[in-house]
Amino acid sequence: MRAARNRPGPLWRRLRGAGPGRLPVGEAVHPVTLAAVALLLVNDWWLKPSAAPAWLTGKLSDVAGLVFAPLVLTAALDLGLYAAARAGARVSWRLGPRRLAAAIAATGAVFVAVKVSPAIAGAVARLWSGAGVAARIVADPTDLLALPGLAVAAWIGRQELRAANAERDGDDAAQVDDGSHSGSA
Repeated sequence: MRAARNRPGPLWRRLRGAGPGRLPVGEAVHPVTLAAVALLLVNDWWLKPSAAPAWLTGKLSDVAGLVFAPLVLTAALDLGLYAAARAGARVSWRLGPRRLAAAIAATGAVFVAVKVSPAIAGAVARLWSGAGVAARIVADPTDLLALPGLAVAAWIGRQELRAANAERDGDDAAQVDDGSHSGSA
């Protein structure tokens, strides 16, 4: 009974990208990733405009962003590669440990640069604004306290890698053991 309860449903398996026709976005729709996105939205839309302390709302945004940003980055990249593969390109579109590590490292590097350099913070804010997103980014070295959010992203990514590999192994086993072998009766 316990194993059946922990088995992902059909929508989750389709989003995970473990088989044909499945989308490689499992890490971006993981419940913890979605909770981080929800926290960011609640924080930015309701808490920041309220009387909540700025130091608290700033740290909440930073932690939430560090949890979901590398996972959304890998999912977006994997979706692009998935589209290229469907168009005939010979590319790997599945999340892998190197891609996950690179996304986490890139997210961390940009975050650190923005938080320690007012010039870089201003440049990134202008980039966001140029993309139509109003952004106010403040260089604040105390925000580096949020970096453990990247460990949560790594945990989700590793969990997703294990689940996708297990499902792929199951798909391979199902193809090998399709009932077509003969046995003694």
